[in-house]
Amino acid sequence: MEVITFEYIREAQRAEQKSQQLTKLPEDFFEKVKEYIRQKRESGKKSDDALLEIKNIERIVEDIYNRRETKIVSLAVLSVRTGLIPANMLPHEEELFEQLTKAIRKSRNFLDSLLEKPLRKPTNYIKVEFLDDIEEFVGIDLKKFGPYNKGDRALIPKENAELLTKVGKAKMVEE
Repeated sequence: MEVITFEYIREAQRAEQKSQQLTKLPEDFFEKVKEYIRQKRESGKKSDDALLEIKNIERIVEDIYNRRETKIVSLAVLSVRTGLIPANMLPHEEELFEQLTKAIRKSRNFLDSLLEKPLRKPTNYIKVEFLDDIEEFVGIDLKKFGPYNKGDRALIPKENAELLTKVGKAKMVEE
């Protein structure tokens, strides 16, 4: 269990700045930060230094949140195109990701109708976690998928998911 300190929050910000992917944060990171700020406010109501530290923490947390939010928006677009599901999302971020991908898929139907392609049917796709590295393959829907590394998650056609599960290369993941 990680103790929240100013330096811990600052280190999380640095890691988020350096990485193009979402960094791994404890599921309760933002709840712990909220409690840390509450405690700082209670203990330092009279101190200018404490008030300055609280403002700095708030600024840093907002920066972390904004960076992660921006990454999730980009990753949602990428996911609709490739089926790859990003790692290290916190529960509230997974909800945002699902809402974004649903809206993007719906929007992509406009492109499909414009190009007179059959409508995409995301309900025929299943989320899997890969148990081994998988080379690029062509799915039953004739789209390319992969390559995937062990531990990656992706939405792939149901028939492909069932086959990969049967041979022990993937497992289905609850949404």
